[in-house]
Amino acid sequence: MSERIMLSVRGLKKSFGDLCVLDGINFDVKQGETVAVIGPSGSGKSTMLRCLIDLEKAQDGDIIIDGTPLMQGGVYVPDAQARAACSKMSMVFQNFNLFPHMKVIDNLTAAPLFVKKQSRDQVMPRAMELLKKVGLEDKANVYPSSLSGGQKQRVAIARALMMEPEMMLFDEPTSSLDPQLTAEVLAVMRQLSEEKMTMIVVTHEMGFAREASDKVLFMAERQIIAAGTTQEIFENPKDERVKSFISSIL
Repeated sequence: MSERIMLSVRGLKKSFGDLCVLDGINFDVKQGETVAVIGPSGSGKSTMLRCLIDLEKAQDGDIIIDGTPLMQGGVYVPDAQARAACSKMSMVFQNFNLFPHMKVIDNLTAAPLFVKKQSRDQVMPRAMELLKKVGLEDKANVYPSSLSGGQKQRVAIARALMMEPEMMLFDEPTSSLDPQLTAEVLAVMRQLSEEKMTMIVVTHEMGFAREASDKVLFMAERQIIAAGTTQEIFENPKDERVKSFISSIL
C-alpha cells in the first residue's frame, strides 16, 4: 500500500459553546486505506468528519489534506485555498441529502456542471456509468421520492463519486436503513474499498468495520482512545473501554 498520506490530523479541538466535543484528535489516513471510526453515540465521530471537510469549524489543531493545509495551529487558510483542499474529498450523509425536485440523473450531474463547469457531454456518460456501478441505471429519470432508502443512499454515493474525489467520507450511511437495504449499500462500499478508494467511514456496522477496513479508530469521551488494525481492536483490545464496547455489540 502506498505511504502517501491523504489526511493528517493533529490536536483537533472543537467545542459548541462551553461543550467540548473533540479534545485533541490525532490520526493519519494513507492513500487507499479504508478507516472505520467506531465508538458509542455522542463521542464526536460525526462532528469530527464534518470538521475534516469544513462543514464545521474547529477551534484548534491541524488538518492537512494530501499535503495541503485546511487549518494549521487553529488558523484556517483563506476560503479559496480551503475549497481547493476540500475538493479532494466527497461526503455521503446519513440522510442522503438528495435534491427532491431533481431527477436522479440531475442529482448526479448538477455539481460537475455548475461547480466544475464541465460540459453535459462530459458528465452524462460518467453519470450513467456510476449509476450502473451502484445498480441503478434504470432509475436515472425518476425522482428520489420513488426510491427506497437503500437506493437513495446508493444514488448519494454515485453523486459523491461524480466529483472524482481522492477520498470519500461516510457519516453513518446505513443507520436509517433496515438490514436488507443496509446490505445493498455496504456492498457498494465494500467494492470501493476493494478498488482502494481512500475512505473514512463512521459506522455502527461492526461487520463492515471488521471485514472491510484496514484501520479502526475507536472514539470515546471526545478522543480517539484506540487505533489499530481490525485484529488489534476487535480481537486484542488493550483499553477496557474498547473491550466493554466490543463485547456489548458482538
